[in-house]
Amino acid sequence: MRNVVKLVVCGAAVAASVSVSAGSAGAVQGSTFTDDPVSLGMTGVSPHVERTAAGDRVWRSDGPVGTNVSLCTDAGACTPETLSLSGGPVSDFAVAQSPSGLRAYFKRMAPGGTQSVQSAPCLDANCLSIGAASPASPEMEVPSSTKAWGVPDPVRLPDGRVRIYIVESPVEGRCTEKVASYTSADGVTFAKDAGWRLEGGFVDSEVLRARDGDWLMIVADGPGCGTAQRLYLTQSTDGLAWSTPVALTGSDRSRLDPAGYEVAPNVFRIYFASSGGRMDMNFTIGRGTLRVAAGTAASPKAGAACTTAGAKAKAGRTTLTCKRAKGKLTWSR
Repeated sequence: MRNVVKLVVCGAAVAASVSVSAGSAGAVQGSTFTDDPVSLGMTGVSPHVERTAAGDRVWRSDGPVGTNVSLCTDAGACTPETLSLSGGPVSDFAVAQSPSGLRAYFKRMAPGGTQSVQSAPCLDANCLSIGAASPASPEMEVPSSTKAWGVPDPVRLPDGRVRIYIVESPVEGRCTEKVASYTSADGVTFAKDAGWRLEGGFVDSEVLRARDGDWLMIVADGPGCGTAQRLYLTQSTDGLAWSTPVALTGSDRSRLDPAGYEVAPNVFRIYFASSGGRMDMNFTIGRGTLRVAAGTAASPKAGAACTTAGAKAKAGRTTLTCKRAKGKLTWSR
């Protein structure tokens, strides 16, 4: 999760590859994740990647400087670039195409003791020069002391609107984080969507695919959920109600803050932050390959686990509702 304040420079390569099958009901079957054998030489958390003709441009939060950016080859050689923006450091940097043009979305700490999600126009095609920022929503501003909050993931919807997925923690505690979403017609001013996209400690969402009836998202679990943070895969038909996430990686080391893009049908290149475990704050940026089994989101079944209270889904001709009973969320008629 991207709430680290201070990072220690560490040049260690990401550990040996891991491949875990994601094969339970409600998730894409047979999906695997494998670490790529590269050492990128980048420290930090919260990577965001955009594929360009020259390679992968990777922004990441890296210590007191805020956001750093590098251009990386397929072989994993990364060259630092310069990011120009006004108004002080930002973190959790991401880019999305909006109806008003290409925009950067990020978290910024204000002198008044608050933190907020803001956006600004990209002044060049590479989004290396950023214009004046504006708040995304009054609801996306909280005290700077609020933990487990932020990490905006902006996504262009099939109809052209923009949605931001964000980590929120209405109740503080271990593994209590939730994923909320906000939607905008212009990519500038956002309104909160009803309910939660995910509950139960999932964080750092990255929508990899947003098509009508076919959505795919990779997430991590929170730092309080285990000895090491892991990556998970979930899918949806509308981007609002998501299947129960299934683990892709093991607990050999922490992997979090995933970001990526599709390199071939159902094959994704994923950048992520990594450390030796929950107590290790020496984060480096790693890279891996996600292979997703072909197919669409599985239809839910009555009694099966669900993640968003109040969400509705079709099971044949029956409409199911995600309800809480005896402390668990399940699909109910």
